[in-house]
Parts: sequence; structure tokens; C-alpha cells
Amino acid sequence: MRDCCWERHSKTLLIAAILVAFALRMYHLAQQPLSWDEGWSIGLSTLSWAEINRITALDVHPPLYYYVFKLWLSLGRNEMLMRFLSVIAGLITVPLAYVVGQIWQDEYIGILAAFVTALSPFLLYYSQVARMFSLCTTFSLLATYCLLKAIKIHRLGFYIGFVLSATAALYTFYYTAFVLAAIFIYALFIRPRRLLALLISALAIAVLYAPWLLYAVPPMLERIGSRTGVALGLANALHFPLGLSSLGRSFADGLFGLVFAYGTGWIAVYAVLLLLTMAIFLAWHEREPMRGLALPLLAIVLTLVTVSVGARAHMFAARYLIPASPFLALLIAWTLGVFQRRSKWLAMLGLLALVASAFPTLTHYVYEKSYEVSAPFDPQAVYRYLQDKTSPDDVVFFNVLSLAGHYERFRTFNDPAWSYVLRWDPVIEPLEPALNDRVRPAVNQHRRLWFVLYKGTVAANLQLKEWLDLNLFPAFGQWGEDILYIQYLAPTTQVVQFEPELTFDGRIRLEVVMFTPQTQADDRVTVRLTWTTMENLPQNYKIFVHLYSMDGRLVTQHDSIPVNEFRPTWSWHPGEKIIDNHGLWVPADASGPLRLVVGLYDPESNTRLTLPDGSDHADVGIVEVVPKATRL
Repeated sequence: MRDCCWERHSKTLLIAAILVAFALRMYHLAQQPLSWDEGWSIGLSTLSWAEINRITALDVHPPLYYYVFKLWLSLGRNEMLMRFLSVIAGLITVPLAYVVGQIWQDEYIGILAAFVTALSPFLLYYSQVARMFSLCTTFSLLATYCLLKAIKIHRLGFYIGFVLSATAALYTFYYTAFVLAAIFIYALFIRPRRLLALLISALAIAVLYAPWLLYAVPPMLERIGSRTGVALGLANALHFPLGLSSLGRSFADGLFGLVFAYGTGWIAVYAVLLLLTMAIFLAWHEREPMRGLALPLLAIVLTLVTVSVGARAHMFAARYLIPASPFLALLIAWTLGVFQRRSKWLAMLGLLALVASAFPTLTHYVYEKSYEVSAPFDPQAVYRYLQDKTSPDDVVFFNVLSLAGHYERFRTFNDPAWSYVLRWDPVIEPLEPALNDRVRPAVNQHRRLWFVLYKGTVAANLQLKEWLDLNLFPAFGQWGEDILYIQYLAPTTQVVQFEPELTFDGRIRLEVVMFTPQTQADDRVTVRLTWTTMENLPQNYKIFVHLYSMDGRLVTQHDSIPVNEFRPTWSWHPGEKIIDNHGLWVPADASGPLRLVVGLYDPESNTRLTLPDGSDHADVGIVEVVPKATRL
């Protein structure tokens, strides 16, 4: 029999567990800069409700967290405040673990579960990250409590609570489905007479979740198929290439991740497994405690298996196991409870072994947030780069919402608005709808458009850049770490065209020039050149397009490999027409007529190609710079 002092002091101990959890979750909360994925949370939650739905249907996470975070962002956007939503969710799991442990076993196990949950490296880690993982554990534990209470006293209110919290969990994180399946099976196992009520509850959850499944499953299956080369369906589901050895490795990785032994190593996993094995051996003759063990074991095993299988369709990540983490806390509490029944000294030794094995993770790894960083990343880098180069009238497009979110975090009313064409993981959206919905309208509204392309022209980015280079006018481009920044100018309404028929170096012909004949200071000139060659060109030349004042002063320029690096001259075929766009931004202090000059040069030697008359450039037109008030 338990010492009655546990019941007398349970409230005090629970408050102590909550305070410990709060202190650990607030410690160094804002010390680490926002991670890449936290930037995604900000970027996506900044969008409209409809766009959150559309993008999450293409993503690996459902939308509820982003709904909540969208409202939360109205309170402020500093690191501590944005992460505090996860802190709150993490704190709520502590009393929930207590009531679940209490109704599952007894008061003593409930108190132990509360303390283990408060100290869990896994739960602590994600209670300090502005992502959905902490919130999903709250809903999962709430659903567990409601269902256990419902089957015990058979009241409608608890069934309704189970339906609502389980549905919320599913709308927050897909992998909670397997934890919910585990507690449903467990409830059916220990209370088979509640079958009808359980089936009605399951049907209610299905009805509430069906709209999202109908909306999100088709793009989700298409995404999985594109990653794996397998079109998932009933006809070929059995042929999904799992591989026992690969599955085994994923399962081992999952066990390591569930214990969250990243700061300690396998010794932490071995310690948990050894203590659990000892507890099962000691409790084997006690029927009821062993029967109850099915709850956490089902939740853990189902989650481990499904995450291991799912790793083939997407990737393995320990965070996908987080719905099972509170059940590991229950399992550890049960283990310590078994030891306590045998000997207080045994329980103390077990507790010391667990604390010692988790200590490096708790004291260092949890707060360093190493698991969130795959490469050096400065969340302010994009904003700093654009701050001095853009004006409020510009617009900035991002190919991934993580960068957009970090830009939004620092953006002020003096900075340009942003938009997006998602061409990098985790979401690659169809290009043409994105162009029609966002890029083309922006071209009609803004003179300058910036594109911030993570990884430049790699993979799906290439198709986007090809369209931009052919339809807009590149004026500037530069790499910053692994991000390509490109400035494009929108087409102008006034264009003149003529055919100079000029041949450089006897091999490269400039056939057509189209340009803006009239502009104003602090505005744009667009130039479209049509080139051809009479022979194969082994060299790679750059094209320069300059504007000079009448006294010979260089006013502005754009130099580039043809078609904004896309068609170097060595790739030209004899007779092929190369359409080459250039954008020139006229400075605010420019005035009077400007000479438009075009030519080519060798970027290694800076030697210009010449025309038949010996000139190293071609004057192809005059651009009039008029006052703003008289601009046509």
C-alpha cells in the first residue's frame, strides 16, 4: 500500500512539479536565435487563413498550430514571446500527466509522472521551440485523460472532451493518430462493454477530421509519391519498399530519439531499457499493474513503427516521435513505482540512474538546440542584406517561408512587403498558379522586385529563375552564403525597337534592340537584346549594358553572362536567337539625355570585343530622363 503522505501532499508536490517545469522552460528561452523551422512558423502564420490551409495541405503538418500562432503573433514578435506559447503548452502537460497517471494507476504514479514530464529532455526541448510539437502533446494527453475518465464513469461530457481534444491533436500533428489509436485500443481492451460509446466517439472524430483529409490527402500522396517514386494506393501499398534492415535502423534511431539521448548517447537508452526490464520482472506476478502497462507500451510501439515506416516517405526526425514522449514519462513513472513498492532504496537508485543518464542532455544539449541546426544560420542575415538595398515601394519574393518568416520578424513599415513562390522543401508548389496569383500581379504594381532564392538555381528553383530571366529584366544579382539575391525590374510601357545588325569580333551579331526611350530619375530602363552567332563559341563572354551622360560619366550599368547567367556564350548554337534582358535603375540625381551603350568582354582578361570599325562598344540609343511631373 502506498504511503498516505503522497495523497496528503499531492497538491503541493504537483505545484512543485509545475514550478520546476516552468523554471526549466524559461531558462535561456530567448538565448538561442530563432531556428530555420521557427522562421517557417512565422512566415506561414503571417499569411491569410486560406493560404495557411493551402500550404499546410502541401506540407507534412496540418494547420491548427498555425491558426493559434497567427493569433499569438499579434502580441509581439520577439524570441521569448513567440516561444512562450510552447512554454504554456509544455506546462499544461505536467498537470495532465498527473491526472492521467492518477486515473491510469494511482496518486503516486500521477505525481511521479508529473515530475518525469517536467524533467523530460524531449518535452523540455520542444517547450522552447516555436513549433507545434509541444501543443500536440497537450492535446494527446488531454484526449487520454478524457477517454480514461469516460470509460471509468461513463459520462457524456468526457466522451465529448475526448472527441474534441483528439480532433485538435489530429489537426495539430499527423503522428498523434497512432497515439490516439493506442489509447482507443487500450480503452476497448480494459472496458469492452464501452464498445458502442467508443465507436460513436471514433465516428465523431472521423466526421470532424474528414474535411481536412479530403482537402489534404491528394497533395500529400502526390508529395510522397514524388519523393519515393511510389504512387501510393491500395493496389500497390503492399509493394512499398520498406526493407527490414532499413526499418530496423529507423526503429533503433526512433528509440534513441524517443529517449532523446542526443546529449548523452546510447547509455541513456540502455539505462531506460534496463530499468524497465527490471520493473517488468519484479511486477510480473501483479496482474493489474502489468495490464495497465499496455497503455504506454501501445502508444510507444505504434508511434515508433509508424515513424520508422514514414521515414521512407519523407525522412526520419526524432521530433515526429513527440506524441509518444508523455507515454514514456508514464512508463518511467510506472517503473519507479514498481521499485518503490519493493524498496525505497531501489527506487532511489533507479531515479539516480535516470537522472545521471539524462544529465548531459538536460544541462547542455536541451538549451543549445543543436538538433534544430544543420548548418550555420543567421536569422538576421537576409533582413540586413535587403535593408540598405531596397525601398518601401519594392516587393521581396522568397522561395521558402523560413526565410520570409525571419525577414518578417525584423521588418518595419519602412521596409518592402514580401510575397513568395515556394520552390524549396518542405513545400514546392506548382509554378504557374504561383506566377498567376502573386508574381504577375506584383509585376503590375511594383517597379522593382527582389527574389531571395535559397540554394540559388538548384532543383525546382531553376524553373522559376528561367521564367524570371525571360519575362522580367534582371538588374542586380549577388550571392550571400547559400542565398542568391536577384533584383528584377518590371517591364515598361514605352519601348522602341530597331535592328542595328552589328557584329562583334566577326562572330556575335546583335540583331535587335528594344529599350525604354524615356524615363525619370529614380526609375527604370529596360533593355531587351536579341543575339545570334555564326559559329560555335568556345569562350564565355559577358554582356555589358551601360547608360552614360553626354559628358561621358557612367550613370548606371548591368553586366551579366547572357540571359542572367543562364545561357553562357559557349552554349549558343549557330543561328540560334538568344533573347537577353537587362534592367537599369536610373539614380535619383540623374538628368538630361543618356547614351545607351552595349558590348561584350572576356571576364577573365576584361578585354572587350570590337566592331568592324574598331570600336569596343555600340551606341544603340538615347534615353531621355524627364522630370517626374511631366513624365508621360
